[in-house]
Amino acid sequence: MFLSYKYKEFPVVGILLIINLIYFLFLELNGGSKNWLTLVYYGAKEGLSISRGEYWRLLTPIFMHIGFFHLVVNSFGLIVFGPIMEKIFGPTRFLLIYIMTGIWGNIFSFISGISVGAGASGALFGVAGSYAAYLYLNKDDLGKFGRESLVGLSWIVGINIIFGFTVSGIDNSAHLGGLISGIIIGYFLSPKISTLFTSEFDSMEFNTERKVSNQRPFSLWALFIFTNLLINFFIVRLTINTFY
Repeated sequence: MFLSYKYKEFPVVGILLIINLIYFLFLELNGGSKNWLTLVYYGAKEGLSISRGEYWRLLTPIFMHIGFFHLVVNSFGLIVFGPIMEKIFGPTRFLLIYIMTGIWGNIFSFISGISVGAGASGALFGVAGSYAAYLYLNKDDLGKFGRESLVGLSWIVGINIIFGFTVSGIDNSAHLGGLISGIIIGYFLSPKISTLFTSEFDSMEFNTERKVSNQRPFSLWALFIFTNLLINFFIVRLTINTFY
């Protein structure tokens, strides 16, 4: 139902949902999405493999899920936060945030241990973190809506982080990695809302207030992505040299 009437408006959210579903079905048909050997063979995060140079394992787990419930929960999170962020940042920038924060989530998980991991939750926490940064930077222009949204989002993220620390089997390091990187990315690259006053004429002249969202230029995004990749590589190499 979501895809049927929202796909054209939020294409990246729809594409990500489809990729996640296809990847899940592929895993189920080739050994099972809960089979650790299948997960590792088809791209899950696994410390020893990454230490041997399989850096692509920091990307592919973003689209993998362990079991149907895992897929449903993360799909729900994507449907809740994805359209908001895709509307604010635009399709390309939203996709970059999703991928960059997802990779950071996997890097944090890699640092914390060699265990097998998969899932979009790091990227979703990253999206939530970027949205929080956007709300904070534009709180004056967004007014009551912005403040209430920021408080509500903080509660949702906080409860999920606490839940992750109290329940076994949840990779909270990936959540924290995605959240922290998302906040940083959002702080530096969120569009800034500005207020413009324009004069209009009817029977008499009057001023109207208009809110305008100013996106950061792609040149700044390109510089940030390049710097981000360098830091990614440095931290991964440092982790390998220190712990492996």
